[in-house]
Amino acid sequence: MTRAGPASSRAAVETIDYVDAEDRFVCRGPRGGAGAAGLHYRIAATIVLDGTGRVLVYRRPARATVHPGCHDVLVGGGVRAGESYRRAAERELAEETGLRVPVREVLRSRRDSPLGPCHLRVHLALLDGPVRAAPDEIAQHLLLPLAEVLTDPPQPFIPAGLESLRRLFA
Repeated sequence: MTRAGPASSRAAVETIDYVDAEDRFVCRGPRGGAGAAGLHYRIAATIVLDGTGRVLVYRRPARATVHPGCHDVLVGGGVRAGESYRRAAERELAEETGLRVPVREVLRSRRDSPLGPCHLRVHLALLDGPVRAAPDEIAQHLLLPLAEVLTDPPQPFIPAGLESLRRLFA
């Protein structure tokens, strides 16, 4: 989820790759327009673990366009035009949490999102310092035991994040 600049909304001008159902490049267009064009877009996200069995859980701001006030473990957002999933995951992680760490891809899925069909690539990263949450992206964050999140996640919780955790760790 890319932050908007002070003068204009980046979401209105950001260019992304539109892809087909098999994740093959078709054309480029504005962010948010792939679904209307009958195409898919790309999302890169990262699950952050601390090495002691805890996972970073955050709550989205109440004013967020998508899933306001919901909890999640997937830190990420749209892949920009010409950008790799891995690069997008590292960029989004740095923008939203201040963490500049390597990521490793662990899951791929095709799914429906509130903005249309997308290809989601989930990465893992190890926490290496304090989280400096961007307030326009993260209203609250904490490290919770992974087992607790899997069995009794805070509510409401974004389904894609919980599904990714269960596929990886349940």
